Amino acid sequence: MIESRKNFAIVCDSACDLPLSVLERAGVALVPLKVRIADETYRDCIDIDAPDYFVSFSSRTGQVNTYSPSVEELADVYKSLVAQGYTQIVSVHVSSEMRDAYQNAVAAAHETKGARIQVMDTRGTSGKFALVLARLACDRDAGFGVDECVARAVRVAQESRMLVIPSAAARPDHGIGHRSRGILGHVTSLQRRALGIRGVFEINGEGQANELFRSSELSRLSGFMARTMSAYAQKMGPVIYVEVSGGVPKFLSVVEKPLDTNEFESDCAAVLDTNPTTTSQLGVGAVGLAYVPQSLLDPAEAASFFQVDEALDS
Repeated sequence: MIESRKNFAIVCDSACDLPLSVLERAGVALVPLKVRIADETYRDCIDIDAPDYFVSFSSRTGQVNTYSPSVEELADVYKSLVAQGYTQIVSVHVSSEMRDAYQNAVAAAHETKGARIQVMDTRGTSGKFALVLARLACDRDAGFGVDECVARAVRVAQESRMLVIPSAAARPDHGIGHRSRGILGHVTSLQRRALGIRGVFEINGEGQANELFRSSELSRLSGFMARTMSAYAQKMGPVIYVEVSGGVPKFLSVVEKPLDTNEFESDCAAVLDTNPTTTSQLGVGAVGLAYVPQSLLDPAEAASFFQVDEALDS
């Protein structure tokens, strides 16, 4: 929970792929998504973290599903914050095109008395979600009013993009409460696994995932990602980005290589490991890039939120 009083409270779900330590330092209350393996259910970041899940997911067999926070779980967090004295709450969630967490949060907000609760659709997941959350938390800590904070975060949600390469074994149907089958939309996963084909998916400003390019070679996919990011930067100006890794560092190094170019100006804000619920859909070995213009999120602001060096040393 939030340890120090702020001018408003922030709540988020774990689809942001941020570790609990970063959220706690930022004063953000977490309502975790859950992953079920066989007969056991785990809460993201609380019962199981990313490194442990990379091992267990790779070594265990059985039915896997992921779940959004329930209306009751969200309402319990809101009521706890009201009891702490908060009269303004912003609840930030994974794209409503992917999961029903946003819809559940809206229902929970209607059930909660004593506070004005604004529920925000980040129009993204993972790194894109994290960039929106960074904008919101930085503005709150700078003393902006809640409505201005939300408006500025919505702009980041609209203008940011995410490119993701799921593993060849990705299972987008690993989820309950998905909309349009979750992160990847409709894909023929059996055919892809058989052929070893991977694709580059873009999560756009509406929070929808569309496949842009496919290949069996990660280097070609990575080159396409860099060119797409370069075209965006030429239009929008210098960008700040977040790298996303599904537990295989050598794959992320392949993605990083074509980014070392003078074609566009960029700064890396953080490297995020996918939380268990994201890993269960995108697969171990998935990689991604989420980015937004530096005019909307300054590198120094992002560093203050992600605290990259401290997070890596801890």
